[in-house]
This record gives sequence, C-alpha cells and structure tokens, in this order.
Amino acid sequence: MSIQDQEIFLSNIHPFGHLTPSQMSMCLQHMDIAYYPKDTILISPNNIPNTFFIIIKGSVFEYSKENNLIMDYQSEDSFDSNSLIYGKCEHTFKVHEELICYEIDKKAFLSLMEKNQEFKDFFLKDLVNKIKTLKDKEYTSELSSFMIAKVQDTLIHEACIVEEDTKLIDAIEKSMEFKTSTIIVKSKELGYGIITDSLLKVKVLLQGRDLTIPVKDIAIFPLLTIQKDDYLFEALTILVKRNIKRVGVVNSSGEMVGILEQIDILSHFANHTYVIESKIKNAKNVEDLKNASKDFLDIITSLQAKGVKIYHISNLIGQLNTKVYQKLYSLTLPKELQDNACLIVMGSEGRNEQIIKTDQDNALIVKDGVDVDQYRPYMKQLTDDLIALGYPPCEGNIMVSNPAWCKSFSDFKSDIVKWINNPDMKSYLDLAIFIDTFSVAGDKELLISLKEYVFNKAQNDLFLAYFAKSTTAFETPTAISNFIGKNSLINIKKAAIFPIVQGIRSLSLKEKIKETTTIKRIKILEDRKIIEKNMAAELVEAFEIVNTLRLKNHLEAINNAKPISNEIDTNTLGKIERDLLKESLKIVNEFKKFVSYIFKLDKIY
Repeated sequence: MSIQDQEIFLSNIHPFGHLTPSQMSMCLQHMDIAYYPKDTILISPNNIPNTFFIIIKGSVFEYSKENNLIMDYQSEDSFDSNSLIYGKCEHTFKVHEELICYEIDKKAFLSLMEKNQEFKDFFLKDLVNKIKTLKDKEYTSELSSFMIAKVQDTLIHEACIVEEDTKLIDAIEKSMEFKTSTIIVKSKELGYGIITDSLLKVKVLLQGRDLTIPVKDIAIFPLLTIQKDDYLFEALTILVKRNIKRVGVVNSSGEMVGILEQIDILSHFANHTYVIESKIKNAKNVEDLKNASKDFLDIITSLQAKGVKIYHISNLIGQLNTKVYQKLYSLTLPKELQDNACLIVMGSEGRNEQIIKTDQDNALIVKDGVDVDQYRPYMKQLTDDLIALGYPPCEGNIMVSNPAWCKSFSDFKSDIVKWINNPDMKSYLDLAIFIDTFSVAGDKELLISLKEYVFNKAQNDLFLAYFAKSTTAFETPTAISNFIGKNSLINIKKAAIFPIVQGIRSLSLKEKIKETTTIKRIKILEDRKIIEKNMAAELVEAFEIVNTLRLKNHLEAINNAKPISNEIDTNTLGKIERDLLKESLKIVNEFKKFVSYIFKLDKIY
C-alpha cells in the first residue's frame, strides 16, 4: 500500500479518523506491516508486545485464562490498547488465520493518546466503563459474535427420554407431561432415536397402526447430536445441511442433556430475547426465574449499543417484566385465589417505560366478597421474591406487601373518591401512579372498571388544573450552557422526563385516554387534535433523546459499580449530545407553556 492508501485505510477505522493531519502523519511514520503464520501467539500474560495491531487480512482469536474463546478479530479490527496502556494482559491473542497487519509503535500510540482527546477518550472509555459500544458496533459483526457463542449459551429443552420397548401410548403420555412434541428413544444398540409429531402422523395415524406398538418400531435412528460446549454455528450448520429442525445435545460422556431447536439458535442470534422468554415460561421456581432474568441487562446494553430506539427497548423489557410477574403470580398464589384478584404494576412500570430496575410499584385488587387477608402472606412473599429477582423495593412502600395497596375493589374505589374529592400532595401522587396502571395477572376486568371510575370522577376543570400543575414544578433550563463548567449536573428526570410524562398524563386524564405509554398517549392526543402534529413529533423526539441520555447514564453507573442517578454531567457529553439536549429542553419548555394554557395554570395557586 502507498502512504495515501494507508491513510485512507486508517481514517476509516475509529477513532483514527479523529486524528489531525500532523498526528496522522506521525502515526504513519511509526507504523509497519507485519506477517504472522497461523497459531502464532501475539499477546499473552507472559508476552506483552510494544505495538498496537490493526488487521489487514486474516483473523486473531482472543482467549480467556480458562482458554475460552471470548472474541475474534477480523479485517480492520484492532487490539490491544489495554496491554500498551497498563503493561499487562490477562488474555491470550492467537493467530487463527495467517495474519497480515499494521503495527503501530507503543510510544507513538501513547503519544497520540496524549495529543488527541477524542482518540484518548475512546480507548479509556472502553477500558474504564467496560462497555464495548463502538468496538462491538464498528468492529465485531453479528456473525462473529454469533460464531463464538456456545451451544450451552442458548436454550436447551429438557428431553423426554423413553426406553426402546416403551409402548407408544405411554411415550405420548410422558411427552405431554414434559410439554413437548418430541420423544427421544434410547436404544442399547442404536443409541438415541427421535419421534416427532409429523412422524406420528405419517407412520401411525395415516397407516392406522396400534398405539401399543413399541416406540422403536417408528423412531428414526440415529438422532443427530452435538456436544453442549460446541460452537452454536456448528449446530446451525448441521440443521441447515440436513434440513432438520432439532438436534440432541450431549455431554462429554455422550449422555443426552436436552434438545436444541432451530428457532432457539436463530433467536439467540437476535439478542437472546426468545431464549429468555422461554426460560421464564418454563420456570418452575424463583431460582429459575432469577436465572432467566439475569440477562436483562445484557440485552439492554446490547440494544443500546446498537442504537435501538428507547421506545423499542422499553417495550421489549416491559414485555419480559410482565412475563416475570405473570409467572411469579402463578408460582406464588394457589390456583383458587388467582382468578379472584388482579395484580397490577403502576408508575413507570405501568407505562412500560422502566428499563433499568430502579424500584417496583405494584398492587393487588381483590374481588368484593373475597377475604383479602388470605392474600396478604402470599403478597409478602411476592414482594420478597421480586426483590430477590433484582426489583428494588419502592421507597414509598407502594407494593403489594403493604396492606394499603392490597385491598378489595370497593376499598380502591373509596381511595379514588378520597384522592379526587379531598386532594393533597400525596393524593395527587397516588392518583398519578394509579392512572399509569397496567394489569399483569389475574382478572383484568377489575382494573378496567376502576380506571373507568377514575376517568368519570376526575372530569372537573379545577381538579384537573391542580393535577396538571406539577408539570411545571421543576425548572427546565433554557440553555445547556448554563450547566457547562463547575455546575455541570442536570437532573434529566426532573428537568425533562417528568414534565413530558405528567403533562401528557394530565391531558390523557382529561380526554379519558386509557392507554398508559407516553408515546402512545401523544399519538392519540395528536389524532384527537388536542396536540398539533408538529408538537407531537417534537415531543416524541425530545422524549426519546432525554431517555436515551438517561439510560446511557444508568448503564455507565452500573458498569462502574456506582449508584444509579438521574444526574447527568453535561461536561461528559459530546457536542452532538449537548446540541440534542439543548433542543429537547427547548421543546419541554414550550410544552410546559402549552399545558399551562390548556389548564389555565396561571389562574390557580
């Protein structure tokens, strides 16, 4: 390559594109081309190089201490800044396919970090926060991350195994207990075989055969298997090559440990959501639920890194949280009690807008005539289980374990009357939370009736004005420049998120809109001509931007083992982020004026 070609190559690799012409020239002067054959160890705990590697052709695999493959690097990927900055490395980098690469001298690399802040920030951010955002997004393709995943990393279904002489009718009965359509037949001579629903139709129903025949008479031998520590792409290769939908999974001793379905492999490729959903569905106890929900944060981080909109992330996580609540409800309450009550989530959970688990707001509505006291010990257990699953307790004790939020339908109606007829600050807060209510389990008609009651009782202009007044309770800065410098913190929830949520919630209460999600409420208000099209579009964009900044801040706090906070340091924002925040705050202030006008807030005190 010519110098010009080398410069073009480097400029397309983040963050080298941020180098100034003189810095790029210096980099090129201290960069050489190198070749390494397959299986060469480039970096190891005992071999720390003095160069930064950028791949031109070939591939390199990175292994952990336990010799597990954790990352592969392809053309235009680079590594390993950690080794150069800290002078040590816990992993091993080994050439997988013969390698042609650029090597940048350590002194030059460290010099570039000191001279170029964006260059420096990229590598330090990747280390300190342990977030691979741009690295994963820019360098590692979905295929490569998929190819290093193991079979054991995805959902393996429990196998229904029967001996070869088992009567077919008995095998079918057992498969129903396992809730599966697949029967695995174990033969001493032939190994494992398989019977599927389609096989039953062809070899039994269509041929009119007796259901008392031994399973070995119709099973297909051998069942193709794969080891649980094999790569996932190998399983997919078998399925595609053989045109089948499932393979058996065996351990190192050849014993069957489960069944791997094609849909599970494809779902693993799509952020693991289907895998987690299936684990929740099949959970038999709280420990199973804990194992299923522990990957929520990985999904959130992955989707956020890929630039997926907050609305879609919150909707996905909200659906998974709902399934956790439903499963926990069914595991905790006796069957005879489940249909006589309605488990609800409220506040941000009810709006489907809680992404990171910051607290839990929930309640139980019990049918009139049913003894509420019999539910209380189960609700105490449900709250404890939610805490064990990572849902922090509500500081205001708005939880089903609190008798004030576990009561009869009539008692909740009495509360609604009190909230509206004798309002105080707590009543407004309780009502606001209750308006954002969503039924997750039990008899949802109980909630539907109560919400209808709320909407009808609240149609009073003076009450609605006082309810909407808190939209303007917190200051929204007119310019982000107010926060640049020593006083660089801004509470993004108070300054931007809450005013939008409360203002839209107030308008929705006035219009009797039963939808709870803020974005959906905005669109309904637009359809009803309450909000102009331009304002609706601006609110949706502003809400997306401020929630994105908030989520990013929360994830950084979690990765740094710091308390989650809504305080954002604007000094840490890039120029584009600051510009977006500034425009969003402008939209929020305009919306506040609109809410004040609609509810005539200047007329009340």
